[in-house]
Formats: sequence, structure tokens, C-alpha cells
Amino acid sequence: MAKVLVTGGAGYIGSHVARDLKNAGYEVRIYDDFSNGLEKRVKEFSDIFRGDILDRQALAKALQGIDSVIHLAAKKAVGESVENPLKYYLNNVGGTLNLLEAMNINKVKKIVFSSTAAVYSPSEKAAIEESDPTQPLSPYGATKLLSEELIGKVAATEKLTSVSLRYFNVVGAGSDELGDNSRDNLVPKVFQALSASHSPEIYGDSYPTPDGTCIRDYIHVTDLSRAHLAALKMVEEGAVGSSEIFNVGSGTGYSVREVIDQIEATIARSTGAKVVPPRAGDSPKLIANVGKIDKALGWRPELSLKDMIDSAWRAWQSNERSE
Repeated sequence: MAKVLVTGGAGYIGSHVARDLKNAGYEVRIYDDFSNGLEKRVKEFSDIFRGDILDRQALAKALQGIDSVIHLAAKKAVGESVENPLKYYLNNVGGTLNLLEAMNINKVKKIVFSSTAAVYSPSEKAAIEESDPTQPLSPYGATKLLSEELIGKVAATEKLTSVSLRYFNVVGAGSDELGDNSRDNLVPKVFQALSASHSPEIYGDSYPTPDGTCIRDYIHVTDLSRAHLAALKMVEEGAVGSSEIFNVGSGTGYSVREVIDQIEATIARSTGAKVVPPRAGDSPKLIANVGKIDKALGWRPELSLKDMIDSAWRAWQSNERSE
């Protein structure tokens, strides 16, 4: 079976992808600097390469004997990217450039890239399609769009086969030890606040949406991981020098208040959420049209918002008990 390098493989999403790859029979090598990734998520793997995405020499060494790459390593906090854009351009775009160069050195020609819905322009459309305008509101989104373009240009000239997956909002856990520890994602932020006996914060309630809070498309991490395996199969079988882009979401929008309502239903108590000023770089509404990935890869989401929140809460409680 083919051997896959997963950059950011000890991260929240990366560890789910790595485990699903292993279960599907792939050989997996994890590449992570463990700045955000957790050792416990990858304890079942023996082939782990500790390295920074900005270290081209380390990447070139890690890519020896590799058949394809799933590239998830990146900085991803929207607010931080607004405050420190250079850090994000250096890490996300520079890291992708380093990876492509290391792939070229090792003649690795297949890549699945972790992108984001943050590349899109604000839109009043019911659901965003891959062909819709891209004008990111944050440096984070801009770095992902630049990386997509970089991969596409290199794919055409260096005969790579690539798929970029534009994630919407990822929630849930495939198993308790793989829970989301991010300080920036809505659901773990609510859990963190509750654990500290604080009121969770809602960033703004005057957006042009039915309840005034931002609307997002939430996708279970287990569904998202399945999309990576489907995308990998596509690059393994795809035309040389081809690039594809797919949205990966549930196709359903939920407001921040609706998500908090589900959290309260799951934990059976009020969160006491309070409204604070909106953040720079947040779009009022982002919902995925997932028709393209369904048609091309036969992938569609299977799990509900309740599944997402219930599994996230179980993982959070398990993590708290183990600390």
C-alpha cells in the first residue's frame, strides 16, 4: 500500500485523517512540530518525524520514500492573523512553498491540501460554490488562497496532481482522545469558558442574519476525514498536472446562538453566553454547496449538529478527567 506523509498529523484534524488512513491500509508518516499537535493523538504511530514546516531540509528528509502528501500544517487563528499577518504569510504560504520544493526534490507528485471557506468573499447566496468570488476578509484566508494558487501553478508546471479541500467549520471527535483543543474554535472555546466558570462570548449580534449572530456551516470531523481519503483516491487516480478544489461542509447553516442552544441541550444547563463586540475578519454567513464533491467523489456528510456537539463534549470531559 502507498505511503502518505501527513503534515500537521498530530493536530485535531490531522490525527483523524492519519488514523483513517492507517485503518484503510496506508502506511502513514506523521510530520509535526507539536506546537499545537498532541503526542497522545499519535501514540499508535511509530513513524513520526518531528519538524517545522519552515524547515525545508527536514521536509525533504521526511519525504523520502513517500508516495503522496496530505498537507494540514498551518497557523489558523483568524484574529491572530489580523494582528500578526506576517507570521501567517511566512508560515502558511512559506511552509507550502517549502513543502512543494521538498516534494520536487523527492519526485512526490500527489498532494491533498487543507484549505478553508475563509477564502470566499462575503455573499448573500444561500450556499457558496467553488466558482464563487474569493476575497478573503482575513490574512489567514488570504494565505490559504495564495497556497491554493501556488499548488495549482506548480501542479501545472511540475506535473503534480492536487486536490484542495475548502473546509467549513469543523466540530466533534471521532474518539475521545482526538478532541479539539483549539483556543480559537467556537465549541472548545465555550467548553473552556464553562470549565473556568466564565460566560462564553458571542462575537457580535448585529449581523444581517435572523438572530444577528454569524451563520456557519458545521461539519463533523469524522465526515471531513472521510473526504480526505476520497480526495487522496482522486489524486492517486487523477490526471497528471490536474488540480481540483472542493467545498467540504454539511450544506446547512447554523447561527452561533443555535450552536450554543445545542451545547446547552447536550450539557443540560445554561451556558450564560454573553455578547461582545464582533471580531475583525468574520463574514456574516458562510454555507457550503457540496454538490461538486458529491458528484465527483461520491462524498456527502452523514452526521448531525447534535452528533458533533455530543461527541465534542464527551471528548472534552474525557480530556479533563485525564489531566
